[in-house]
Amino acid sequence: MDNIINLKDKVIVITGAASGIGREVAIVTSLQGARVIMLDISQEGLDKTLSLLSGEKHCRIITNLANLNELSDVVNGIVLKYGSIDGLVHCAGISSRKPLNVLKKEGFDNLMDVNFYSFVELVKLATKKNNFACGGSIVAISSVSSIKGYKAKTEYCVSKAALDAAVRCFAQELIHKNIRVNTIMPGVVDTPMALNARIISQTVGGETNEQQPLGNTQPREIANLVAFLLSDATNTITGTSIRIDGGLCM
Repeated sequence: MDNIINLKDKVIVITGAASGIGREVAIVTSLQGARVIMLDISQEGLDKTLSLLSGEKHCRIITNLANLNELSDVVNGIVLKYGSIDGLVHCAGISSRKPLNVLKKEGFDNLMDVNFYSFVELVKLATKKNNFACGGSIVAISSVSSIKGYKAKTEYCVSKAALDAAVRCFAQELIHKNIRVNTIMPGVVDTPMALNARIISQTVGGETNEQQPLGNTQPREIANLVAFLLSDATNTITGTSIRIDGGLCM
């Protein structure tokens, strides 16, 4: 029986690939034959991820996604060197825990630059002209935080809700190019960022004992779903947000 997930020779760009979900997405897509282009601010983390990939001809690009003006050169450079992009996966993200009485616009701006605005800019640039392959797929890692309120987590929840709203609009605009756009909404995932967020939560009175009925989700499970959405096995899934939360939001 043929493998239904086949990414052989597809050019897949992954943000936040230096650790966590982004690293697992890079590993899984490389195992499926993709040429992986990794973006992150951490050279050390990207070097580690690169050493874990299957196959050759992968690439790591050190960039700060918050510097939106630099992204045009990044995307143009990728297309010039590797050809049209087949898949874009936005895993980059930062978290925060701040109670209502200390919220400021600057805090929202810092989080939104990485979690949301960089995604918008990358999608805009990647889908210009012939930069993106017909039949390609775009996936952003959102969170159940976009639909579930958390104490002292307003900035993060807002940034993820923005992602979910944006992909519904992007899907409408890009459907004539046969480009699919979706988000994945994890619950509690065992990643370094999630662990750090839970530790910070304890200091500000946030939730500390949230349990998923099926247990915490592993990054590899998220990566498997991303690979599925990137593949030709899902030609008509677009404009939607898929929960993978161990039953947390049932």
